[in-house]
Amino acid sequence: MHESTTEAEARFEEMRRRLGLWLAPLAGGLLWLAPLPLAPQAHTLAAIFAFTVILWATEAIPMPAAGLIGPVLLVLGGVAPMEKAFSSFAHPVVFLFLGSFLLALGMQKHGLDRRIANTLLALPAVSKSPLRLLISMALLTAALSMWMSNTAITAVMLPIALGVIRENQALSGNRSFASALVLTIAFSASIGGLATPVGTPTNLVALGQLERFGLQKPDFFGWMKLGVPLAVALIVVLIILMRTCGGKVAAHTAPPSLRTAGKMSRGELNTAFIFLMAIVLWLLPGIADFIGAGKTPLIAWMKSNVPEELIGLCAGLLLFVVPVRISAHEFTLDWRDTAKVDWGTLLLFGGGFALGFQIKETGLARAIGDGVATLFHQPGEGLLIAVAIAISILLSEATSNVASANVMVPLMIGVAQSTGADPQRVALATCLACSLGFMLPISTPPNALAYGTGMVRIPEMMKYGLLLDIAGGVAVWVCVRFLV
Repeated sequence: MHESTTEAEARFEEMRRRLGLWLAPLAGGLLWLAPLPLAPQAHTLAAIFAFTVILWATEAIPMPAAGLIGPVLLVLGGVAPMEKAFSSFAHPVVFLFLGSFLLALGMQKHGLDRRIANTLLALPAVSKSPLRLLISMALLTAALSMWMSNTAITAVMLPIALGVIRENQALSGNRSFASALVLTIAFSASIGGLATPVGTPTNLVALGQLERFGLQKPDFFGWMKLGVPLAVALIVVLIILMRTCGGKVAAHTAPPSLRTAGKMSRGELNTAFIFLMAIVLWLLPGIADFIGAGKTPLIAWMKSNVPEELIGLCAGLLLFVVPVRISAHEFTLDWRDTAKVDWGTLLLFGGGFALGFQIKETGLARAIGDGVATLFHQPGEGLLIAVAIAISILLSEATSNVASANVMVPLMIGVAQSTGADPQRVALATCLACSLGFMLPISTPPNALAYGTGMVRIPEMMKYGLLLDIAGGVAVWVCVRFLV
């Protein structure tokens, strides 16, 4: 079953890419030639936007390359001069994510992520029963993915889960529980990323686009006041669904045996200290405001001079400065380690921000918003948010979450401004919904990794992914309406 499905998926992917190579220039050309009621720059941008979006959606070429093509066409088409078109690649959010990439790289290099996972899962209270193991895997994966790449956390947690299954005779003979455990890890990694601004790239897309449109964006603590309740609600739903998927396992099943690691290395200690320092600095201004100490000199200075983006970048850079063995000139990170950084995602960020900024500057966002407002007869904010969530979820099932957010967030901000809705609420709902692709292996890298274990069948992923999509859409709507 897995082989035939994989072959079918490979054929679909090949067809999708070939279609994109033809459809992208065709759609862009038709829009450029069409007599649209737009200013010349907005008209040209509409064609460039359609061309780039189709390249992203079909992955006809690598998405980072498509992210670079967009700004190139902005310059060639006379939409923006080069210094403006490419200034988005130096957007502060890009450097915030670079810093978080470096922190995650330090944790992976020195094994801190595996130490945390193994240490917690080896606790008797955690491994006492299969249900507790399922819950612990969900909570641990979600907690780690709040700060690290969802893909990286899934890659860490899946081998641990498979080892648990192999070492426990009762669990190894229960295919349903194995499938539930693998799906739990993949889905929890995506859910945990919702909780913090650095948890997933889509969150940073929303922050960057809000700033580009001149709108207020939530600070780190403000985001968590929305993201953490949302993530907790979805984890509860996930555990209920996976409990059903996994079926009942005998209560007397022997707990899994996991070895805790030995003494922490100097590299692990360095990484842990810098990581915790970054979290404290990210959260300190918001917590100070919450307890009424937000106007003290230190907090006021931090708000003025230490933006969140700078904290992330400085934390990442400290890994190159703090030594492991000073006599050998060995530091926590070496520049050669950065070959593993996902530089392509940073390029995708820059391209998306460039298009989003020009969508605002040329008036295209306003024109699209006016058209949608006319089509839906001035929809209320609640309906508009629901429509944004539904479209974003559908789009994220077929293409990259980051690409979906780059497309949807600036468009929905324009629609919100035209209809009188709160653009911040609409933007946050849109970006959160773009992280809810749970149905297919192609929806997110964690899903693909889970399917690659051979423990999960496509119908299972689609069934429970659809239920989680629906629950997630409702939860996003409720949280954005009442917590923002």
